[in-house]
Amino acid sequence: MWGRAWSAGHSLVELAVVIAILGVLAAIGWSSGRGQIGQFRLMSAARLFQSDAQNLRELAIGTNREARIVLTEADATMDPNDAQVGMWLLQVGDKSSGSTEWDTLPIDMGAVAVSDAGERSLDVGGSQERPGISLAPWSTIQGPGLGNQDAIVFSPRGFISNPGGDFVNGFISVELVNKRGEPAADGTLPHVYLRAARTGLVHMEASEGTALADGGIGAGGTTTQ
Repeated sequence: MWGRAWSAGHSLVELAVVIAILGVLAAIGWSSGRGQIGQFRLMSAARLFQSDAQNLRELAIGTNREARIVLTEADATMDPNDAQVGMWLLQVGDKSSGSTEWDTLPIDMGAVAVSDAGERSLDVGGSQERPGISLAPWSTIQGPGLGNQDAIVFSPRGFISNPGGDFVNGFISVELVNKRGEPAADGTLPHVYLRAARTGLVHMEASEGTALADGGIGAGGTTTQ
């Protein structure tokens, strides 16, 4: 009888240990999975921006009009407890240079817009919602001429027509951040830079400064400069 009682007690202890181990393994798996989901969302948003740049460049060439990406919303605090923030617009001008009117895609100059195809919002409920992925505040982008502040403008020749002061170390840089990701040793959050060169090509650069393959999507190669 004592032997049976001891065996039953021993089995319960073993069961408790097994349950505890499974709980730890499940927690590790969830943490790893969450990190992978965040990385996927970050890369997805980066490829979206890169693809938008490619499409606008081709649109400018094909229509002989200026086209531009206008950065409109950034996440000022990067607080992981707050919802993500980030938005940009895809627009086409009315001239080959010096446009005075800009139409958010689709092209419908003077008509009633049929959709918000040219609005990219990472916000909650946005057209391209990416939980936890925010657009970081950008450096000053003056844009060419008047009315192009915070805009990357493509000319019908496929080049970016922004003034030289907008290009820092040869690029206009846009940063997307996984603000709920695991910080690196230096405290920086996982992020991807989109580097737009004067040629109109855009490539992605990872947190550690290495180039990322675009998987066949986007406007540029994968060589950093």
